[in-house]
Amino acid sequence: MRHLVHKKQKSILLITEWADPRFHHGVALYAKEAGWHLTLDYIYSHILPWGWRGDGCIAMAGRPDIMKFIRSLKIPVVDVTHQQKCAHLPRIHEDDQAIGALAADYFLRLGFKNFAWYSTDSFDVSTVRHNSFVARLKEADYTSVPLLWDPKNSKGPGGWAQRKKWLTRELKKLPRPTAVFCIDDRMAINIIDACMDGGISIPNEISVLGVGNLNIACECSGVPLSSIRIDFESFGYQAASMLDKILNRKPIHPAPVLLSPLGIEERRSTYTLAVSDPAGQKALRFMLDHFTSPINIDDIAKAGGITRRQLTYIIHKELNEGPAQLLESIRIKKAFQLLKDSNYTVERVAYETGLGNALRLQRIFRKLYKTSPGRWRKMNQFEDAPIEPHQ
Repeated sequence: MRHLVHKKQKSILLITEWADPRFHHGVALYAKEAGWHLTLDYIYSHILPWGWRGDGCIAMAGRPDIMKFIRSLKIPVVDVTHQQKCAHLPRIHEDDQAIGALAADYFLRLGFKNFAWYSTDSFDVSTVRHNSFVARLKEADYTSVPLLWDPKNSKGPGGWAQRKKWLTRELKKLPRPTAVFCIDDRMAINIIDACMDGGISIPNEISVLGVGNLNIACECSGVPLSSIRIDFESFGYQAASMLDKILNRKPIHPAPVLLSPLGIEERRSTYTLAVSDPAGQKALRFMLDHFTSPINIDDIAKAGGITRRQLTYIIHKELNEGPAQLLESIRIKKAFQLLKDSNYTVERVAYETGLGNALRLQRIFRKLYKTSPGRWRKMNQFEDAPIEPHQ
């Protein structure tokens, strides 16, 4: 009778601190496939398990105590940070340069001319994201105001209250409207807190964008938060896959693996178009809030308390297009989203976006994109919708 031979199960340690469970879920998916045993002590206690022995480790390295600990393990380690001091380790992390550039491009597309960025640290991930944001704006001949809080300014138990008071004061100094890019959703919530305390309107006066698209932050904020989407589940899965290759002595590329952002989940905190004229702001707010209804240019002008001619002048001056063109662009953008993310018929997409009927939507697609809405849907179901028509 033959005896079953059991393959030794690999024991893997996680030293990660993300509040987002999607990363851990991605690691878990791979671990289940690979038959790993995961050790999770650090995730729950944030205490390094000195004396642990196993086969591999996935770590947010960089901190001196963590670096000392993983050196003591003498086993393969995959780093999931953008810390240059960990450059000797196999690494996978978000493409922070692409994230900063995406934020700048998004705000520029909304017509903003005033920009700021907010951070409370100078870690590499923060520095790269904000430097990329500033550099992309510079290419378009714009500058950005830094809102950089020094943690040393926090004195005693009232540190958050002191920071919010400072942040509210700094936000009130900014011209209107200003677009604020934050390193992550947590810091974006800080901006929203300060605006709510200071009576600053979001998004008409201050528009706020975070990174991570964490539901508990984005959906449960006083003003729902727009955020750059990161595929954290794929992040965790790929980190585990990289470690598995090392454990099995398979070659990996020496350069860090960079995960591109997936796009922007647009919510109320940036749902605006940057116009400084108060009457123009009211008119555009009406357009953005009611474009799904059969409104016309006279309705929009009336909502702003101005004439059709005044509205046309303001929109041309500040956004460089006519109000009718702008209204159609907003509706088409929504049509893209519904075609990509829903199972609505083309007829219903046209109705839900204020375009009226399927024939009109089909004519628009054929004119701008040389294809039909149905064919576009098949080609782009799992991709971000295009922003500009093909030339």
